[in-house]
Amino acid sequence: MTELSRRSMIKSGLAAAVAATASVGAVSAQAAGKKQDSRVYDVVVIGCGCAGMAAAIEAKRSGYKVCILDKMPRPAGNTIYSGGIINAAGTYVQKRDGVKDDLETFYQDMMKVSLGRGDKELTRMYVEKSGEAIQWLTDVCGIKFRKLEHEVWPMLQRGHVVEGPLKPAGAQLSKQMLDTAKKLGVDIFFNTKVVELLHDDVLRCTGAKAIVKGEKAVTFVAKGGVVIATGGFHANKEMVVRYMGGGVDWMPLRGSTIITGENISLTMPFSPMYVNMDQFHGGPIHGPTRANPSIMVNYGILVKKDGTRFIDEVETYVYIAKAMPKLIPSNQAFIIIDDQVTGISTIDDRIKRYERANAKYFKANSIKELAQQAGIPVDTLVKVVDEYNKAVKAGTANKLTPPNTLEKPRLLEKPPFYAFPFMGGMTATFGGPKITKNAEVLNTEGKPIPGLYAAGNAIGGLLYSDYIGGSQLCAAVIWGRVAGVKAGERAKKAK
Repeated sequence: MTELSRRSMIKSGLAAAVAATASVGAVSAQAAGKKQDSRVYDVVVIGCGCAGMAAAIEAKRSGYKVCILDKMPRPAGNTIYSGGIINAAGTYVQKRDGVKDDLETFYQDMMKVSLGRGDKELTRMYVEKSGEAIQWLTDVCGIKFRKLEHEVWPMLQRGHVVEGPLKPAGAQLSKQMLDTAKKLGVDIFFNTKVVELLHDDVLRCTGAKAIVKGEKAVTFVAKGGVVIATGGFHANKEMVVRYMGGGVDWMPLRGSTIITGENISLTMPFSPMYVNMDQFHGGPIHGPTRANPSIMVNYGILVKKDGTRFIDEVETYVYIAKAMPKLIPSNQAFIIIDDQVTGISTIDDRIKRYERANAKYFKANSIKELAQQAGIPVDTLVKVVDEYNKAVKAGTANKLTPPNTLEKPRLLEKPPFYAFPFMGGMTATFGGPKITKNAEVLNTEGKPIPGLYAAGNAIGGLLYSDYIGGSQLCAAVIWGRVAGVKAGERAKKAK
């Protein structure tokens, strides 16, 4: 073959290759230019929990076009696992039940349990808006509340428990809020996983990109803004270790297993001000079945597997659960109560939780028999209960080791006696992007990020270390409503 022929072949081959590449490029360009499914709303809410539904309901009631996007086929966040307790003061329910309370005392109690590190402005707003949140749930969502029980400090008679047939009561709350959202005409997209928040050149949030049913990309344009109501990151082990260290990542989960940190991963491109990232909500849990005894820990004594007490039973269930892995290497203990408290509605609820979950607990007509059933050293438990009862009668329970400083410790005298095994578990994280009173996410310079809002467990700043039971649900309602309206107002201004 001549050199000329060889060159001609190479040249023609290159030409063919270029033509083929151009052809592929043309096809790719055509595919890339294919019109993507895009939907336009005033407000886009991510997450179909209490906060997300509160945002969507209030936005819709205010006349805005709103949708909810949720990665699961139904509501599956922490709301449905909660006890449906909403911590509030100055409510119509307190007035109905003859409860005297005042907002300043409530505020001081809120700050005390957060060790003074809860955001003061947000805490004050929470206190002032909590009664309104209870009223709104009743007026708008048809929520009814049980008669208030008098719990130990700091709950007192502020724990508003949702009434209804679904258990736990958080499931009842979720159902009624979802029914309300549907009735109002809120567009709800389940099996819709948000993978990216969209923004313009100056980091104004303009919408969300989502994958529907794992196969179709859809852009949801938000003219007013996006509300992050995805919860925190307690079920994301990598994030838990990153922000809290490796000491707690093995704790059993009390909350939803699908809360995996979208409040961080989705918002990070906007450089939010993340706060309280090492803080979390813990609580007692029956690890194998996830039956939740919660405040039952304040109604008797708490003993290790060796039968000895290990902590002051005055502490909140959050404090007790978070302390357990440090005090007990096995993170396993028992709640011991007697029949005097089983008629209290909140305790009856928790016993039924164990029964519904087929979580094994022990019941006997004597402490000796109870210890035998539970595998606790008999002589030790009998001695501990006897010493405890004598101290309570003598008014010296505060001198026990460890002390019991409850105002009215409960005697363990009336059979049958019960032993409920439990562990310290992780429920939710307290960390996330800090928000303003208007639910606007702040950036690291302390300025609101236009079009980006957050509510519920997705936020950081309100809670630190501990909380009064039911605070997260109430906060979800308060700032969910605010976020929905503020995002809608922004859309209105943009028109």
